[in-house]
Amino acid sequence: MEFGRIERNPESPESAPPPRAGRDLDREAAEQLDEIRQYFKDLYTRRDVVARTTTPYGEDLDWVPSEADAEPPELDCPEDSGSSDRPALPQPFEAVAGTGQTGPPGTVPMVHKQLDSITAAGTLQDYLAKGTRAKLVIPPDDPGIAPRAVSPHKYAHTVQQVTNYGTEGVINTWRPYVEWSDEFSLGQEWVVRGSFAPGTTDGQTVEVGTQTYKGLYGDWYPHLFIFYTTNNYTASGPKKGGYNTDVLGWKQKSATVYPTIRLAESVFDGNQYELAIKVTLFAGNWWVRIGNEWMGYYPAGGPDGLFNAAGLLNQAQSIDWGGEVVDEVSHPGPTKTWMGSGYYPFNGWRRAAYMRNLAYQSDTAGSMVNMQGFIHETNPNAYRITTDFSGTTTWGSNCYWGGPGGVE
Repeated sequence: MEFGRIERNPESPESAPPPRAGRDLDREAAEQLDEIRQYFKDLYTRRDVVARTTTPYGEDLDWVPSEADAEPPELDCPEDSGSSDRPALPQPFEAVAGTGQTGPPGTVPMVHKQLDSITAAGTLQDYLAKGTRAKLVIPPDDPGIAPRAVSPHKYAHTVQQVTNYGTEGVINTWRPYVEWSDEFSLGQEWVVRGSFAPGTTDGQTVEVGTQTYKGLYGDWYPHLFIFYTTNNYTASGPKKGGYNTDVLGWKQKSATVYPTIRLAESVFDGNQYELAIKVTLFAGNWWVRIGNEWMGYYPAGGPDGLFNAAGLLNQAQSIDWGGEVVDEVSHPGPTKTWMGSGYYPFNGWRRAAYMRNLAYQSDTAGSMVNMQGFIHETNPNAYRITTDFSGTTTWGSNCYWGGPGGVE
């Protein structure tokens, strides 16, 4: 059995694996891996599986009766893709849509990981958290609110601190190079409430975006992800926080779009693909729309509620759009993992990654206001972001973001 395995991206010119640990550490790693696999075995045993299918790229899906008993808002059409001078393509979502692999009526897809393929290093909490050892001192996923501290998480993003009831925007999707399997690169939105002060557990978020993370998805390709925390990233697990359907909390509604679905990749100087996202607090639930499909929701309150009155139960206090990279501290030197396309923002259209038509929901009636954020870059030599909040183009409030890494 292979255990505690950290892989280097085979596209790296230096593909040698890290040195193996001593015998006692090997035994500890094996026990930790067994705990992770047992967690998922127990999780899947509790599912009422009606059918199982496999996507064209080998991902197993359990089709289970939907637990989403709430009704979503009326479907408002997402922004048209691109513009006449900067055309782009929407996500095709080929994994289910158009393949004839949908499940029985009334069921929804949930990913079933192949347990033998899980080779993560670290504890179960490490695996469920947003990056290995995601909470050491203060929130590593600090959306520009908390003081900075030494962290493996690096950001280039824009933040607006404003009372809101959700956000929407469009993310240009790429396949960034990620150096190590326990590192990730993502582009996402955050809706946030809480102080995020050191030593507190009051920070709460709902997060959606595109992520490349072999340690979580088993490949080096971009995937749609969702994530939440109820406790300032201090603990993960059922109704505490975590990724996708790895932890209880998410209610899946759509039969065609689901968390972890693989995303189409933009091409340098070629076709550009986009992921349209909307997150909105509606009738006591944080709904997530992907493209023109209400994918599902996180219950805010009620019997299955995840959030509290100091957090996201009734509103959010800020929105955030941008990129994040984990530079795992166990590897030597600064990570060569890319953010976005791997190119700095000044490279522009079809070369640098962008986000467009960024807006926040200003009231419970659904009114949308263009974002007016401030820039936050933790490692500007490696990763940058530039913004245009003038609203003078068809892209509304927008930004270019990303970089090649490789420097502090």
